[in-house]
Amino acid sequence: MRSLHWPGLRRAWAVLAAAGCLTLAACGGGGSTPAASASPKPTATRSAEPVSGAAAVAAITANWKTVFNGKAPLDRRLALVQNGSQLAAFVQAQAKTSFGQAAMGSSAAVKSVLVSSPSQATVHWDLLLLGTPLLKNQVGDAVYLDGVWKVSIASFCGLAYLEYPKGSPKLPAACRS
Repeated sequence: MRSLHWPGLRRAWAVLAAAGCLTLAACGGGGSTPAASASPKPTATRSAEPVSGAAAVAAITANWKTVFNGKAPLDRRLALVQNGSQLAAFVQAQAKTSFGQAAMGSSAAVKSVLVSSPSQATVHWDLLLLGTPLLKNQVGDAVYLDGVWKVSIASFCGLAYLEYPKGSPKLPAACRS
């Protein structure tokens, strides 16, 4: 079908998958609501994720893939985004759009991870919809907070800007500045 090669429509699907991959509470069999989600804290039974080396790269890769997995529980995905609780209202509003079902087939292919410090990493990745790359060669940041590697708020907002201009009242407050 020619439509996947049309740049405008391709970009629209990419935006939908990017914004939508965090939005569907129905994806992944439910879970708690986004408003109830909080950043996971290390406990006595769960040690903090590594901050360097191959183990850190593996943790960042796994968490990045979880955030952009349209079938993963929404509360888990938001917990892996910096300031995820501040995005809950935006994510819930996006879930009500007519394109929400597109998000169920979203995923991320992580190409490389460079840990630049114990709290910062750069992730090179592609956003996929049903296995087809929609946004190729993306660069995002992972941040280490509360013992967990998370997708940075800047990376999340960068995807949201594809749909809404910076400063738009439709964006979450965390993305408007």
